[in-house]
Amino acid sequence: MATLEWEGKHAVAAYVERMVPGTLMHDPVLSCGKGRDRIIQGDNLAIAHTLMPDHAGRVDMVLIDPPYNTGRRDWLYDDSASAPPALRWLDAALGPAARTLSRQDRWLCLIYPRLIALKGLLAENGVIACCIDDREYPRLRLLMEDVFGPENFLATFVWINAGNIDNHSRIKTNHEYVVVFARDARRFVPGRVLAPQVGARSKLRRPVIRNTIIKNGPRNPVSELVLPAGFPAAFEDGDISPPRHAGFWPRFDVPMVVRNSRLVAPVVLRSGWSSRRQCMAFIAGGFRDITDRRGLKTRFYLTPSGAVFMEKDRNEASSHILTVLEGMGTVQQAAADLARQGVRFDYPKPVPLVRYLLGALCPNPHALVLDAFGGSGTTGQAVMELNAADGGTRRFILMERDERIATTVTQPRLAHALAEQGQQDAGFRFCRLVPSASPASSVIAAAGTP
Repeated sequence: MATLEWEGKHAVAAYVERMVPGTLMHDPVLSCGKGRDRIIQGDNLAIAHTLMPDHAGRVDMVLIDPPYNTGRRDWLYDDSASAPPALRWLDAALGPAARTLSRQDRWLCLIYPRLIALKGLLAENGVIACCIDDREYPRLRLLMEDVFGPENFLATFVWINAGNIDNHSRIKTNHEYVVVFARDARRFVPGRVLAPQVGARSKLRRPVIRNTIIKNGPRNPVSELVLPAGFPAAFEDGDISPPRHAGFWPRFDVPMVVRNSRLVAPVVLRSGWSSRRQCMAFIAGGFRDITDRRGLKTRFYLTPSGAVFMEKDRNEASSHILTVLEGMGTVQQAAADLARQGVRFDYPKPVPLVRYLLGALCPNPHALVLDAFGGSGTTGQAVMELNAADGGTRRFILMERDERIATTVTQPRLAHALAEQGQQDAGFRFCRLVPSASPASSVIAAAGTP
């Protein structure tokens, strides 16, 4: 398997092995309500190591929005791998060599150990979704393959993020990415959600699934299917003559006669079939509904054209997840929403985007969700809103390095969201990480983003 190599990779991995867990100190003044959710202020790598004894293998979904390595420092947070906290951590891990690294190498050295730590917290059927833009997407994809294995890649979502595309630009970038890996792709179960692009009249919103089983092609050679007397029809009475056009399927030699929505006499049909065995099981069972591999009740019937259709009942909400995410808000709208609460934060992710990702990738209504770059607290609010909508008991853990952001953005934003939801027994504990005396655990790391 191809692996990604960069300056400092192995030295950083060795340094992390020497880290010692710290202690989480509860702050009752900044805590709110009675719930078990947490906001933890401190270095996310050190926090992950501190959580490991109690939370290893217990996190159902990790959603992170790390620094995009744009180099910009004029935002509320520093979105570069050259921020002073990042450089202090790299100096401790790599020594003088840290100052000779390229910006990309520094970024990889910061993200790599955090992905490894987050993998240790993920449940066996857990997923991790990481937001990024074009600058670091190629390296992030390879980095996540290195940590999680290429066989556990699930999808790269493309989020259409720009609210105003009319401003003049040589090339207007109006998208970002969300890269998704599973701890074990074989155990991943998608949520039952419909992409916003699915229209109100789409067949995906119908209570039943209907499709013809006529399917000709190399994988479906022509074979016979005998429909016995009594086979159901989708119409009351009628006679269906043998087809005259050579391109019509199925082929049959005698008229089909239907009375009282049942076939009067047996008929032999010739065609390629998509679900021949299931249809034969339906016939063998006396035309009673059968159950398919997904547990859906299934039946077959004849149509006026002579085609055979299969119909399945949807037993739960439909699921249709598309990788292009549209209509989920913009950072401008999200920032304006926060401003109305008296909270300033540059480029927060919209709540509808995070809520959709949680619903699509983590259907467990009792999930533990972790955001290692907590920023404005969007993930926490999305969890609260999902619980209010479906009665779930999801919990969140948000980590935020910057004390000013944690206390003046994350905490008040989530306190406001909690008051709006008005759920009993909900709330969060605000904690601070107290590092151990070990040098490997006492250096603050990279800044978080929304």
